[in-house]
Amino acid sequence: MMDNSTESTCRDLLETWSSLEAAHYTMKIFLAFLLAMGIIVTQGDAFCFSKLFKPGEAEKGCMLDGVLYPFGEIPRTENCFRCSCSKNEMHCCSLYHTPVNYDKETCKVIFNKKNCDYEVVQKHPSKPCSGYARVG
Repeated sequence: MMDNSTESTCRDLLETWSSLEAAHYTMKIFLAFLLAMGIIVTQGDAFCFSKLFKPGEAEKGCMLDGVLYPFGEIPRTENCFRCSCSKNEMHCCSLYHTPVNYDKETCKVIFNKKNCDYEVVQKHPSKPCSGYARVG
C-alpha cells in the first residue's frame, strides 16, 4: 500500500510522461509537415539562379542578358524571370515551367514570350497536345 506522497509523486510522473509523449508526437507531426512542404516547393518551383557581383560591378543596377535592371524587385524581365537586384547579387526565378513527357514525334514546344509560357502543340497542324507534364 502506498502513502499519499508516493501516490502523488507517481501521479505527477505519469502526467509529466504523458505531456512529454504528446510533445514528442506533435514534434513528429510538425517535422513530417515540414518535409512534405519542402518536397512540394521543390517540385513546384520554377528554376532559379543567382549572379554575384564584384565590388563596384553593379553601380547602376543589375545587368542580365544585355539589359540593365534597376535595384529592387523586378516582377518580369524581358526573358520571363522574376528577379531581385542589389549591389551584391541578382537572384532570379523563371516565370514558366518547361514541358516534359510529351509525345516528341507528334508534338512540338513553342515558347510564348508574351505569356511567359510554353505551349505543346501538334506538329501538323498546330493543335494542343494532351498528356504532358511540366517541371520548373
